[in-house]
Amino acid sequence: MATNQSVLATVKQRGNKRDDEVFIARTAPNTLDTNAPVDVGLKKGKRFLVGYIGVMGNADGARYLIEAAQHIIHTRGRSDVQFLLIGSGPEHAELVRLRDSLGLANSIDMPGRVSNEFLFTALQTMDLGVACDPIKDYSDHCTMNKTLEYMAFSKAQVMFGTREGRFSAGDAALYVMENSAALLGDAILELLDDEPRRQQMGVLGHERLTTELSWSRSIEALRKAYARAGGWVR
Repeated sequence: MATNQSVLATVKQRGNKRDDEVFIARTAPNTLDTNAPVDVGLKKGKRFLVGYIGVMGNADGARYLIEAAQHIIHTRGRSDVQFLLIGSGPEHAELVRLRDSLGLANSIDMPGRVSNEFLFTALQTMDLGVACDPIKDYSDHCTMNKTLEYMAFSKAQVMFGTREGRFSAGDAALYVMENSAALLGDAILELLDDEPRRQQMGVLGHERLTTELSWSRSIEALRKAYARAGGWVR
């Protein structure tokens, strides 16, 4: 079993497997409270809230988003954007220090791990999600949960154009094809300043998640895999 097409190709190659011996069972959120209330207080009086949800480690690229925020606020001169970076990890303390050294403590909230209730409210409130996992071989093979969570809440997103990220989000994301904080920041502003486009991307993402990428399809794949392996699942 593989979690996506990239992993499937590796499984087939390393295991010398036929097509009928391999199955894709994708990760997909199915217990999110998409009716959570909006909390405009998270915007700290600003027009827009840009959100990130995920681990803060070497592979996750949160540093790019902090530097993109610096580009948006100090280079592009925008004072109407608030950032909320949710999650913890081995680089969280270092990233907080980076935020503070750039003079962004009032523009970027980094609460660490939060409750499900806070998470769902944040997803409901944000205007745009960001998946800043950099383009490299590791990220190309990963399906990122945050991408799917933004889609569950009908949120458009900006991401670096990793292979599996592009497959997951489809037309629900604006892709930055270079690991550049400045280009990431420019793409964030491009979508924030185009509300109709953001709304349409959010609709397309939700449709994609609830059809082609839905958990019910993964259940079907799992049943087929178990039946092929043991012959006992009906």
